[in-house]
This record gives sequence, structure tokens and C-alpha cells, in this order.
Amino acid sequence: MGTRLRNGIAAQKLAAEGHFHEKVGKPLNPPSAAADEAKVLVISYPKSGRTWLRVMMGRALRDLIGLDEVMMFEENHIIAAEGMLPTLFTHDGSSNTEGRPWQDLDTDKSRYHGKKVVYLTRDPRDVVVSCYFQTTRRKSLFHGTISEFIRSDKYGIRKIVAFNRIWHAARNVPEAFLLVRYEDLHVAPRPLLRRILEFMDVSRIEDATLHRAIEFASFSNMKKVEQEGKFENKKLRPGKSGDEESFKVRKGKVGGFVDYLNPEDCAFVDQIVRNLDDPYHKLTVAVTPYELCCQHGRKQ
Repeated sequence: MGTRLRNGIAAQKLAAEGHFHEKVGKPLNPPSAAADEAKVLVISYPKSGRTWLRVMMGRALRDLIGLDEVMMFEENHIIAAEGMLPTLFTHDGSSNTEGRPWQDLDTDKSRYHGKKVVYLTRDPRDVVVSCYFQTTRRKSLFHGTISEFIRSDKYGIRKIVAFNRIWHAARNVPEAFLLVRYEDLHVAPRPLLRRILEFMDVSRIEDATLHRAIEFASFSNMKKVEQEGKFENKKLRPGKSGDEESFKVRKGKVGGFVDYLNPEDCAFVDQIVRNLDDPYHKLTVAVTPYELCCQHGRKQ
């Protein structure tokens, strides 16, 4: 067993249950050099709300310390300015473009010793649906049905839950770990944005600055900016003109997965999240996935 399987109880449980195979232990890509230089890492699985958070943070940092907002969207580049710790946004080996199977996710997070980690997470069921549109409408990485996608080792629901479990097991490896749930950002964006900025050693944060940043990053405004082509970064533009499902800013809805999955697929993703015991997304049983999907017109 490679060293990556020795990092934490959750990773060991996954291995014991047969959720890793013999290829684990060999990284597909070397860790980013930028990750070594950064003091703060904002880590998330793709489509967990990172763009929304970046826009909020970028506007707040522009007003607070004069940061050029364009820097917020430069991939694999340190975001640095006087008045904040050098920060890097990363998917930490989980990107859809890389397409690493969930069995090969790296569980050894020792390179994050001495770092501060903001871990942004979202309901895996919403994430997997959003990833489907990302990989089919924007990047053409997957050519199959959504039912096939959610069951895929490279992109599906198991990979998202495994990523959450790995990071939950490794949460004590960094110097400091700040958990941020996408759903909580919807409910209380101001205190969470403040906590994130303070975590980056940004000081003298005024409520008015946070309010402006949150308003600027509202779904309606971001959608309008993308539709009008005002985002300078091409990654923040629609994949196909006129196709709303190809937009970077697509729905931003909590629980929207039920609009796209049939009852059988709803039951499948719910079962995976529950059976693999996602540490950050505990499901209630008040309404079954079948009932929930049927309520939203997906009965088949």
C-alpha cells in the first residue's frame, strides 16, 4: 500500500471497502510549484462555487487593498498584494480536465504542512450535475448521458465524495483549516466572506465593502456580465452562444440536481453520498430521492 493510503482513517476505510485499486500511490501529475509558494490555498472540487467566491473576494480585495481583480482568475498563479497572504486557488488534482479516476486521488497532503487551507464544498449531487454540463457543453470532455456521467469513475458522484472524505481526513495537516459550504454562503455570505478575508490576514474590513462585493457577485449580475461578454477571462464566457447550460454562471441553485436527474439517478447519487458517508453533507431521510424528483417533474 502506497503512502497516499496511510493518510487518515477515512482514506483507510475507503481502501478497506475496495474503493481504491492498485494504481493508487502513483501521482498522475506533480504538485504545482505555486502551491509550495502560497501561504493560503483555496481548495475545492470543480463546480463547487469557486467562481462566485472568486468574484466576491476579488471585488472586496480591490476595494480593501487595491488588488487587480484580473489576478483572481489567473490559473496556477499566486494572488499576492500588500495586505494579504499569498493565495492560490486549486482543485488539488480533482479537475475535470485532468479526468483523474477517483481511485487515483492523492490522499497524501503533507505538502500542505504549514499552510492555511480554505476548503470550499457543495452538495455532491448539485456538483455532479454542474460538472456534467461543464464537461459536455463547455469543454467536450465527456460524450454520454447524465446517467452514465454520475456513475463515471473519472467524473461521477463517487469521486466527489471521495475528495471530500480525503480532505476531511487530512484537515489537521495544514496549519489552519477553514471549512466553507456553498449552501452556507447562500444563507450568510457576509460573515463567511469576512472570515475568509481575515483568514488571509486582511484587516480593516468594513461591512459596506462586503456588501458591495456580495451585490456585485450576485447571480443576476454575474449572469448579466457573462451574457454581455464583459468578463475579461475567456474561461468566464459561455461555451456556446445562446446555450444557457454552457454558461460558466449557470444556475447557482441549491438542490437543483432534482431538475435534471430521473428518480433512479436521484436514488443512486443519494445512496452514494449516504453509504460512503460524505463528512460534509449528511442527508436527511424526510423525503426520498424518488419523491423529490417526482415532485419536480422528473418521474419516468
